Amino acid sequence: MPMHVTSRLQSFKIAKKAFLSSLIGSFIWLVCLPTVSFSASLENGKQAYQQKCVACHTIGGGRLVGPDLKGVTSKREPSWLERWIIEPDKMLAEGDSLATQLLQEYNNVPMPNLGVSQTEAKDIIAYIADQSSGGAAQSSAGPAAVPTTTEQGVKTTLPSISALSLSAGSPEKGKEIYQKICFACHTIGSGKVGPDLKGATSRREPSWLVRWITEPRKMLAEGDSDATLLRQKHGDFPMPNYGLSEAQAIDIIAYIAAESGDELPMPPATTGGKPEEKTPSVAQPAPAGDFETGRALFVGQQSFANGAPACIACHSTSEVGGLGGGSLGPDLTKVNSKFGAITPGLVNASFPTMKGVFSKKPILDAEAAHLKAYFSETDSLEPKPSMDFTISLISIIGFIILYILTHLIWRKRLTGVRIPLVGR
Repeated sequence: MPMHVTSRLQSFKIAKKAFLSSLIGSFIWLVCLPTVSFSASLENGKQAYQQKCVACHTIGGGRLVGPDLKGVTSKREPSWLERWIIEPDKMLAEGDSLATQLLQEYNNVPMPNLGVSQTEAKDIIAYIADQSSGGAAQSSAGPAAVPTTTEQGVKTTLPSISALSLSAGSPEKGKEIYQKICFACHTIGSGKVGPDLKGATSRREPSWLVRWITEPRKMLAEGDSDATLLRQKHGDFPMPNYGLSEAQAIDIIAYIAAESGDELPMPPATTGGKPEEKTPSVAQPAPAGDFETGRALFVGQQSFANGAPACIACHSTSEVGGLGGGSLGPDLTKVNSKFGAITPGLVNASFPTMKGVFSKKPILDAEAAHLKAYFSETDSLEPKPSMDFTISLISIIGFIILYILTHLIWRKRLTGVRIPLVGR
């Protein structure tokens, strides 16, 4: 065989081996890519857990407001856990049996929707699984330690908050922040997981409130006596740190004062170099509700100002007679005792299904107050059993009756056709 032909064959074999090697390597890389690129991150899961879960849960430290999560990844399907972390409110509204059982077992305190993404949920599940099996960072999974007896009684140094700073607070901005962050644990006048905040601005120094809202964990670690007492009084449940600024804290305080009807200290105004005598302004309390108006709004006898649909389209209460209302959403007979102050949830449309309907047609504060008054009255009633079976039974019986009537009334309707056909 000529030399040039032999050399070409050898180079072809070498090239073929190199090609096969690169092909096999590429295949292995593609197989491993999903594991490498899309696997859950324990570090990210730890951060997400500490930011969003640690206030209500522990991993091996016993139950707090929510259940102890140790071993939960082996007790529940991963898909269920993932959805429960992402959209717990929607699962409760749909009547998921496990979700409803958890709600009833833990004093009807609902798992809040914290806006967790699917990736974050996977990371949190991976972190819980790691800690349940004895991960190295387990000590950091639980809530901050309660100060010891020798530490308690310490008063932390508070920054000076001037009257001018407090007067600059915006109740409107504070309301937005409150409904997004504080509403899950607090109410203003009804009680809930954390302390009732009605009158908090008159019971505490403004400087203390501002610091407690902005850095509660640090105050607990320093052994602040008031902070420690609050934690012990409310089931050893730590106030989470949400990274709020001083300005946001002042806005929240202004909103709480407005809802409570408290006075905020006003700075001395000057006119021509002389102080102007001015009566301290008193924030207006929330509007009072009326039962009859609330019922009319619920059943649709009175329309909402912005054109929102009547509540009965999706919900029902035991007070509504006949076949009740819709079954898309849960029965609201005892919503007042289950959720405490329901007003922020109505105004803010806190639930995913409601957001799609009410985002462009929001409920007014006065309308929410009327609905709250209505739910306060229905709270003494017992929820009615589901009417789904009754409605199905009525439908079947109605169909049978119509079928029989049709054949009785028009029993000779085919005679004119049959006689000519038989005669042929």
